[in-house]
Amino acid sequence: MMRNDQRLFWKYVAPSVFGALIGGSFAIVDAIFIGLSGGKNALAAAAVTWPVVMLLQAFGFLVGSGGAVLISQSRGANDAGRESGIFSRTVFLAFAWSAVLTLLCFPILRPVLAALGATEELMPVSLRYAQILTGGVVFSIFMSVCLEVIRNDGHPTLSMLLMVTGLLSNIVLDWVFVFLCGCGAVGAAIATVVSQGGACLLGAIYFCSPLTRLRFTGEIFRPALREIIDITVTGLPIFGNMLSIIAMLYMHNAQSLRYGGIDGLAAYTVISSLEALGSMFMTGIAGGVQPLSASMYGAGKYKRQNRFGNYGYLFAFISGVLLMLFSFAMHKFIPGWMGLADGEARNLAMRGILLSAPAFLLLGVIRVAAFYYQSTGAIAKSSFLIYGDSFAALPLCIFTLPLWLGMDGVWLAMPVSRILLMMLLLYFWFGMKRYREKNENREKKICPTTSH
Repeated sequence: MMRNDQRLFWKYVAPSVFGALIGGSFAIVDAIFIGLSGGKNALAAAAVTWPVVMLLQAFGFLVGSGGAVLISQSRGANDAGRESGIFSRTVFLAFAWSAVLTLLCFPILRPVLAALGATEELMPVSLRYAQILTGGVVFSIFMSVCLEVIRNDGHPTLSMLLMVTGLLSNIVLDWVFVFLCGCGAVGAAIATVVSQGGACLLGAIYFCSPLTRLRFTGEIFRPALREIIDITVTGLPIFGNMLSIIAMLYMHNAQSLRYGGIDGLAAYTVISSLEALGSMFMTGIAGGVQPLSASMYGAGKYKRQNRFGNYGYLFAFISGVLLMLFSFAMHKFIPGWMGLADGEARNLAMRGILLSAPAFLLLGVIRVAAFYYQSTGAIAKSSFLIYGDSFAALPLCIFTLPLWLGMDGVWLAMPVSRILLMMLLLYFWFGMKRYREKNENREKKICPTTSH
């Protein structure tokens, strides 16, 4: 049984990791093309928009992850009716959120970008870049839904291939729009929207194929409040995971600009691309564990559920060690790949990579724990790990450490915040268990059992 579980673990985790890496590469590919075509100013202009863009994408993960987990749980419990209903409500939410976000965001993009740090020099490029990606938010959200649901529908490799197709088309289109057409950062935004639209088309074809029993039906247009609430609540931890990344980007952008100017912001764009790649790698591990633990939880097979979680923790920690060592080894070369070949921005980026790389050690373990708790119904623990990062650990570190350490404090905020979150996770693992055992022993002393 254990050997079969190991094979099943890799069947889900390997394509999930690869697919997540491909997903994380969209932003990195754009950053490379933007940096090579426009230098540090273009990189800084794009960096200012990323919190807005990722907030829009977060709603795709909210809907897609919530729906996919419930579909897995329903399948594990052999409840085909609920499985079909959850899929229909997931599709409804994808298009509903797309319409709402597009209408709400367009009128306020300029003041929001100004609040995020877009100067008069950066605003024209930042605004146009954000407008294009906001206009294409329906493709971003529906693509996330397709990827999450297809993976949890028992086809993790197809989910990965769908992401690969999107990335390859994005690379080709980036080259066409950024260099051949000379559109710069705006061209990169157009390339992203078009490539995501193509991925959505392929995802829609899957749900019309014999590979799945999930179908587009008229139920999509008959929303059920109870199932919509279930999907939203289940997806909140993953939404929080995206908020954590957004908070990281916003706070690092603000502090990098404050302590390092345009050079500091351009340097952080390089570091954030590396961090995003590592974060998506760890999200891939967690995403591969999630459908397995959700299915075992739905079927009441708790021993196997725990086993898949432990496999995820081990693989995430080993991967964190390797990512940290890779960052140390390549810190002199990575800035040049993104157009920072010399100058102060390059020096800041190199030092920032060295100081922030230890964050990878604990990132994966915490990410797997958050997804695992979400898939097994422990939404509160999952939310504490994720929202605690965005609204407690990271703000505490990034707004206090630079007061004494300057730019070094900005770079060290991420690894220090990971230590704080790991302390919370250790309490969940061991402290709460001891607290329960202590209470149980106290109750036995107060109410001793009697024998007859």
